[in-house]
Amino acid sequence: MERRKYLGRYDNDCIKSIKSRIIRVDEDDIVGYVAHVRIQEVNYPRMVGKSESATCIADNGYSELVFMPDNKNWQLCAIYDNNENIVEWYFDITRRNAVDGDGNPYCDDLYLDAALMPDGSILIFDEDELVNAFNNGNVNQQELDMAQGTIKKLIDEKILDVSYMEILCTRLRLLFS
Repeated sequence: MERRKYLGRYDNDCIKSIKSRIIRVDEDDIVGYVAHVRIQEVNYPRMVGKSESATCIADNGYSELVFMPDNKNWQLCAIYDNNENIVEWYFDITRRNAVDGDGNPYCDDLYLDAALMPDGSILIFDEDELVNAFNNGNVNQQELDMAQGTIKKLIDEKILDVSYMEILCTRLRLLFS
């Protein structure tokens, strides 16, 4: 089952309205597409995690900076609260990042995800979904290895690092001001 995600769009029933802008970036060390998404109104706040320590990741006034780099197998979504404080940096591991025939950037989500929290902790999600997709034939051995290797690479190369994320996201956000 292909899980295609288009940059700057939502397929989530908690979001009522958004305003988004997508740009192409071609700098020496940052190449790809970036979207700035402002959540204008939600049907209800989106909470993740256990109830006693749940984190709100979508509410009125929240924003997201989504970076889809060329020739990489990941997509970054930096989530900011209504006071512009970082909530988390969320990484989707992707089969591919591409542009469709109409010029719309998208990624094909490969189940495995990671989150970098503001305190520096790293959470890995949906390893079971990736293994199930492999067992069901939706993911081949090469894709399974690539997904797991991409997470390791993000950690080893210090991309899943608070200092790096703050610098990268500051640069990307300035493109929209």
